[in-house]
Amino acid sequence: MPAAATHIDAFDLLGLPERFDLDTAAIESAFFAKSRELHPDRFVSAPADERVAALSRSRALNDAYQTVKKPVPRAEYLLARAGVTIGDNERLDPSFLMEILELREELAEARVAKRTSEVEALQGKMAARRKAAVGTLPGLFESHDLPAIKEQLIVLRYLDRYLDECDAALDQE
Repeated sequence: MPAAATHIDAFDLLGLPERFDLDTAAIESAFFAKSRELHPDRFVSAPADERVAALSRSRALNDAYQTVKKPVPRAEYLLARAGVTIGDNERLDPSFLMEILELREELAEARVAKRTSEVEALQGKMAARRKAAVGTLPGLFESHDLPAIKEQLIVLRYLDRYLDECDAALDQE
């Protein structure tokens, strides 16, 4: 998450309240309004240091927008702001991990056998599962259940990797 690393609050930069449940249109509207205000083209005749600062502000604004516009990066950002980090070796329910392993094996078999329709079907099922998982995030944020948010974001990482594998399999065709 680039915006978190720069110590600039993404929500503040966009002029939005720091919360998960934000309307996509409001996010876009805030971004475009700030873009017009901070765009480097407005500083073409300014001294060099002001032009550099304008580029930096524009880059920070773009990073903030990329962080806030999609639910998962927004959730990860808010979780990090609450002091909860997701490490590389987080524990998950072993039955979930076993299920994902079996699904990946099924996908690998379909991929090797070049059964494109099967890969597409697996991808569709996982995309629906991902959508349902993302759909749980607003309620988890509303109840401020940080451990459950963290767990759901870890699950989403597994689902996203699986979907990436589906994309790679379909790109080979």
